[in-house]
Amino acid sequence: MNLIVRITILFVFVSLIVFLVGGVISYNVMMREVNFEQKRFLTERLERIEARLERRPVQDTLQWSKLTVIRLEDLAEESTVFSDTIVMHSQLEREEPHLRLDAIRTINGVSYEISLFDIIIEADDIRDGLEESLVTMYLILLAAVLIIGFLASYFILRPFNQTLDVIKNFSLTKPDQKLKFPKSSVTEFKRLNHFLEEMTSKVKSDYQSLKEFSENASHEFQTPIAIVQSKLEVLLDGENLREEQIEQISFAQNTIKRLSNLSNALALLTKIDNQEFANVSEINLSETLKRMLEEFKELIELKSIELVVDVNEGITLRADLVLIELLMTNLINNSIRHNWEGGNIKVSLNEESLKITNTGPKLEISGDQLFERFKKSNQSAKSMGLGLAIVKKICDLYSYEINYKNDDDMHTIHVRF
Repeated sequence: MNLIVRITILFVFVSLIVFLVGGVISYNVMMREVNFEQKRFLTERLERIEARLERRPVQDTLQWSKLTVIRLEDLAEESTVFSDTIVMHSQLEREEPHLRLDAIRTINGVSYEISLFDIIIEADDIRDGLEESLVTMYLILLAAVLIIGFLASYFILRPFNQTLDVIKNFSLTKPDQKLKFPKSSVTEFKRLNHFLEEMTSKVKSDYQSLKEFSENASHEFQTPIAIVQSKLEVLLDGENLREEQIEQISFAQNTIKRLSNLSNALALLTKIDNQEFANVSEINLSETLKRMLEEFKELIELKSIELVVDVNEGITLRADLVLIELLMTNLINNSIRHNWEGGNIKVSLNEESLKITNTGPKLEISGDQLFERFKKSNQSAKSMGLGLAIVKKICDLYSYEINYKNDDDMHTIHVRF
C-alpha cells in the first residue's frame, strides 16, 4: 500500500468522524433554533389570545384546534410554562412531539388557564434532511479525495517513483554506471536526489576500494604461499632426512594448502556477497547433479559408500551455473567427508527441492550453527568450516530455503527452491 493510499484512507476515516460529530452538533444547533422559533411563535399566539379575551371574555371553557382556555373561579398568580408533549398529527395520522405552552393570565379581573401547542418543523424531518445532506456531501468529498489522490500519486509523486526506478536498477558491480535522477520542482525530492547521488557515489567508491583490496590480498597471498609450498617440496626431496623431519615438512605443506584454500573460500564469499555472479541462465539441474555425482564416484567407492539416486528428469532453474555447481559440490563433498566407511548417501531431486541424506557420527554442534562460518564438528578437523557457509550464501542469494535435520545417525540437508 503506497503513501498516497494510506493518506487517503486516513483522511477519509478522519472525515467520517468529523462528519458524524458535525452532524450531531448541527442537529442540536438546528433543534435549538427551531425550539426558539416555536416558543416565539407560541408566545405571539398567546398575546393574540389575551387580546381577544380582553375584548370577548370567556364565560366557561373555550376549546379550539390546539387551544384550550378555561375560566378560573378565583384569581391565580400569572405563570408561563413550556413543555414537550405528544399529539396525534392530523395529516400524518401519527403521534408527533409538539411544544406546549401552559399559562395563567388575569384579564379584566378574571383569571384564565390557557393551554396551546403547535409544531413548526418535525424533529425527524430535521434528522432526515440532515442525514441526506451529510451523506451527499461525504460522498462528494470521498470522490474528490480519491480523484485528487490518484492525480497526486501520478503527477506529484512521479519524480519520486522515477527515483525509485533509478535506485532499483543501480548495481555496485557496474562501475561505469551513471545515475541520472529526474528533475523536480519539489524541494524535498531535490534534497532526496542530491543525497542519493552523494551516497551512491560514496558507496561505489568504497565498494571498488574494498573489491580491489580483496582481490589484491587474495592474489598476494597466493604468491608467498606458492613459494613456501615449492620450498617445502624441495626440502622434502632432499636426502638424509629423518622421519621426524619428513612429518614436519608434510604437516607444514598441509597447513599451507589449508591457508590457500581458506583464502580462496573467503574471496569467494566476498564475491557472492557483492553479487558478482550475474551470469544467470536456464540450468538443467537434473543433468548437472548427475554429472557432479559422477565426478565424486571414485571418492564414494573409495569409502565403500552405497549411493542411492532419485532424480526427476527435466528439473530446471534460473541461476548462475558456477554457483549451482559450487552448491552441489559442497553438499556432496560434505556428505562424503562426514560419512562412515561403508555408509550410505541418498540424493533426491524434484521440482520443489534437493535433499541429501547421509549416515555419519552425531554432530557436536547444534544444527542452527552448521551454516555459520568456521563452525565445524570435531569429527572433521580437516575441514575449514566454510563449505556450508558458502552453500547458505548461495541459497540466500536466490531466496532458497535450506535446513538441516538429524535423526540418530542420519543427517539430512534439504534445499527448497
